[in-house]
Amino acid sequence: MLRRELLLDSIRVQQSNRQMIKLLLSTVTGNFGSGILSFVIGLLILKHTDSALSFGISQIIGPLVSLILLPVTGSIVDKFDRKKIIVAAQCLSIASLLVYALFISLDGPEQLIYTYLLLVLLKISDQFLSTASTASVVHMVMEEHIQKVKSLQQSLASLTLVFSPIVAAFLYDALPLTYIVLAEIGLEVITILFIVSINFRFTAPGESPVQEQPENTGILVLFKEGLTFIFQAKQLVFAVLFSMVINFMLGAVNVGLPYMQIQVLHFSNYVYGWTEALLSLGMILSGVVLSMSRESRHPLHLSWLMINVIGLLMLVFGSLLGNGFEQTVLIVIVCLFNLSLGLVVTWANVPVVIWMTKQIPTQYQGRVFNIINTGAQLLAPLGVLLFALLFDYVAGYWVFIGAGAVILMISLLYPLVFKMNLKDNTLSVAKDVSVQPGQ
Repeated sequence: MLRRELLLDSIRVQQSNRQMIKLLLSTVTGNFGSGILSFVIGLLILKHTDSALSFGISQIIGPLVSLILLPVTGSIVDKFDRKKIIVAAQCLSIASLLVYALFISLDGPEQLIYTYLLLVLLKISDQFLSTASTASVVHMVMEEHIQKVKSLQQSLASLTLVFSPIVAAFLYDALPLTYIVLAEIGLEVITILFIVSINFRFTAPGESPVQEQPENTGILVLFKEGLTFIFQAKQLVFAVLFSMVINFMLGAVNVGLPYMQIQVLHFSNYVYGWTEALLSLGMILSGVVLSMSRESRHPLHLSWLMINVIGLLMLVFGSLLGNGFEQTVLIVIVCLFNLSLGLVVTWANVPVVIWMTKQIPTQYQGRVFNIINTGAQLLAPLGVLLFALLFDYVAGYWVFIGAGAVILMISLLYPLVFKMNLKDNTLSVAKDVSVQPGQ
């Protein structure tokens, strides 16, 4: 009897590993193509406009779309079949790319309105895809594999982003944009094939991977329940508000770093591709370490420490940029900054995501993850616009110094002001909050 149980456990582990491999392969194909396209589009805008503000507009599209879709995305993910939602989102991406390829082949890539519209449609697709994927992991693999999956997903996504800027810089000079878009369509099709082969009910065979909702439960009612759950959990409120402020300040990196490299420091396309790749390499290294490590005892505290390190990195980076080094030294400085930033960002994100995946009830995960992720990006458009204007009129190194100093100040004072114990891992939800949606 014991031998039979051991055999069944072994089979179960092997099945979970196969599920994990398919999930990771879909991560590779999906992120590699989108990484190339994103880099090419960013380079296209910077080259054709010479303006940080124009690049900034492309950066605020994502957060604005997320905000508009906030009341419906998570509720739809929690109410309907998540696998079908992911496949539908992939199909939307493919259709959008096909139309974009047609228009730029007729009018040329210089018409940025087509690019901005593509970014809107791709963000709509990504919003549903990422929310449904995040909420489904708990049903795809065994619980003890969740940290490994999350860490390796981060590492593989980063690995594809190591190569995608390098490949994109080459393709930008070698091929028309239409061909690059068609290649991305091919990778999206492969991604769908991997997704279709994944069992979304692995941990609950025969059951729906989403909580059954009464037919008369509206999308907005479900959204309200998700909001109520978050506001009753002190740690989640802290995470949302803290992330909002930090992401506002990180607009300095999101807009300033590409702008400085292309327009101020005059790095070549290939050098820019390599420096961007190092950001992803840093994420890979920390992701691999996390996948082989035990779960953090205090994930919220660890995330908070890493945010302090990000502020310090920006402060030092800005100080070095202001010293008037020759370009070779500046390239080394940017490379080290990107590598360090990638290391720290993963250490700040992954442990908290794992903690939330295990603490938040399954039937709430679509709504809660979507609200948290969107809320965290709520101030990002304002940050992008502010720093885009600053980089057009203020020396870049002063912007980085100021942003780093503000992040350090906020991060050090915020837990004290809100009297938050970051070493308390228990997700405390008020007793009057029902865990049965639709009630």
